[in-house]
Amino acid sequence: MRLEVFNRSKYRDGSAPGDDVPLVVPGVLYGVFDGATDPRGTVVDGVAVGRLAATIVASEMAAMAFDPVFRTLPGSDIINRLSAILKERTDPLNLVIPPSTTLAVALDCGESWRFILLGDSGIRLNGLEVHHHQKVIDHVSTAARVAVFKELAAKNMDLDEVEALTRRSIFLGFDNAISEGIIYAARAQEIVEEAIEALGLSDVADLVSGFLMGGIQTQYGFGNTTGNPLCFDTMNGTTPQLGELQDFERAKADVTSVEIFTDGYPCLPEEATTAAWEDTFQTAEEQDFHKIGRFATVKGSSRTEFFDDRTVIILE
Repeated sequence: MRLEVFNRSKYRDGSAPGDDVPLVVPGVLYGVFDGATDPRGTVVDGVAVGRLAATIVASEMAAMAFDPVFRTLPGSDIINRLSAILKERTDPLNLVIPPSTTLAVALDCGESWRFILLGDSGIRLNGLEVHHHQKVIDHVSTAARVAVFKELAAKNMDLDEVEALTRRSIFLGFDNAISEGIIYAARAQEIVEEAIEALGLSDVADLVSGFLMGGIQTQYGFGNTTGNPLCFDTMNGTTPQLGELQDFERAKADVTSVEIFTDGYPCLPEEATTAAWEDTFQTAEEQDFHKIGRFATVKGSSRTEFFDDRTVIILE
């Protein structure tokens, strides 16, 4: 078996670790955990809360994996146990936004692989079969972010400054952006309406508007809840409600390669090698550096940061 692991912080100078945590226990467990970036920049004992959540869940997953009974537990039981540990460790911190993380893991079960995914980290099997969930609420933020970026860039500002102000507008909301003079109220309302129309969300227009005005800092309120298209399942210390957990097996005889990755990669390569993943990433950076076109997302790259942390684990 060939094993490759690549993990890169979003900080170009490597000055700090990112929120991605890879986990490799040879012959037992392989996985990636992508902690959610806190829009307020909260840090606990020098550790960003996204990384804190990812580390806690990864550590507990590793401990559980050594229990032979673990491999037979229903996926919901595994998630509930991980959620309980995350809640136990983070509740005493009294954080406004509950720390959360994704998980995408491959369990070595002898004659078969078992795969468990929650959130928007993904798994690709045999270079073709892709399991990668994307959230509607992220599409909403992306549509609004692209519009704000283009609005500010048209004023001939430094594009790194444009990225910083755009992130602030999307993370902390249009109400804050208006009060700080980043964008006019009328234009903010137009952008909200454009996002609603583009994504076909007119039935929940007020909800979308409220979310964009409040920003990504309010997104946690949609985690592990139900009732509208903006809701999503996540690992945040509470119980997922939407059934977005993926839990399935494949016979090892039918699997030639396993690639486990976080959403720091905007597109997938043809080959199952870290070199191919990195080449594809660099091509995306060259084609859409600010992530406002083909690879649009909720953040863009700058001179000091990549648009996100990125991690890939390859088994072949």
